[in-house]
Amino acid sequence: MDMNRTKSSQPASVDAVVIDNKQVAPRYHLLYLRLEIISSSSASWLQEVAPGQFVQIDCRPAGILLRRPISIYKWSSEELCLTLLVQRVGRGSNYMCDLKAGDKVNIIGPLGTPFATDPGIAGARPLLIAGGVGMAPIIMLAHHLQQLSGVHPHLIIGARTSSLLILCDEIEQIGCSYSYTTDDGSYGTRGAVLAAPELEQDDYSMVYTCGPRPMMRAIHSWAKKHNVPGQASLENLMACGVGACLCCVENIANQGNTCVCTDGPVFNFDQLLW
Repeated sequence: MDMNRTKSSQPASVDAVVIDNKQVAPRYHLLYLRLEIISSSSASWLQEVAPGQFVQIDCRPAGILLRRPISIYKWSSEELCLTLLVQRVGRGSNYMCDLKAGDKVNIIGPLGTPFATDPGIAGARPLLIAGGVGMAPIIMLAHHLQQLSGVHPHLIIGARTSSLLILCDEIEQIGCSYSYTTDDGSYGTRGAVLAAPELEQDDYSMVYTCGPRPMMRAIHSWAKKHNVPGQASLENLMACGVGACLCCVENIANQGNTCVCTDGPVFNFDQLLW
């Protein structure tokens, strides 16, 4: 199956105003931004942003030199509104989670190679699996696939415990089938995502995943065993987003060391040397 991936358009540096910042779970925030697009150089934001793309956030106001990559959760080209899911894990994400309405930030984007969403690739029954902040691009992808004729995605979300299962109302509104797993069994099936009983079905046409690397490696192995093609969105550390700093390099089949920010973050399973 040909899964050639489309490169992103030329990214742009734009300022954005914080509309709102909502904590949706312990250590998770939804950051709502309105972009100030005032020049033709920012025209890439006036077209469709694809599931799997990301932005680089300038954190220098907090004394942090390097930008931080955040996956795009929602985008409205009509309202110029961008929604990001941010998890507190360090100085950069703490800065973003503490932003208040009216604050301004600078972003570079849209960046990265997105998921392949052509119906001929997704097939009739794609399986989408996410954990952690990987929920953002996967939920965006589920929205997109659910709108395609003849495509019926199933979504599995995994978390350590029920308090970390976020965006549940949003997932319910997508209209596709879905299920949850929690490590402690506090909601849904007990165990990691591979414990989901839906994985016993054998009619999946494609697998898409984003989340912690051990989770994605396990899904990759499951897909290989069941002869299902797939794509994963990697969450490597990134500083520049344009292939200059080499922080995000991954060893890719037939390519060697490859910048995830420019050639990814989405890669086909057969490219990943896990």
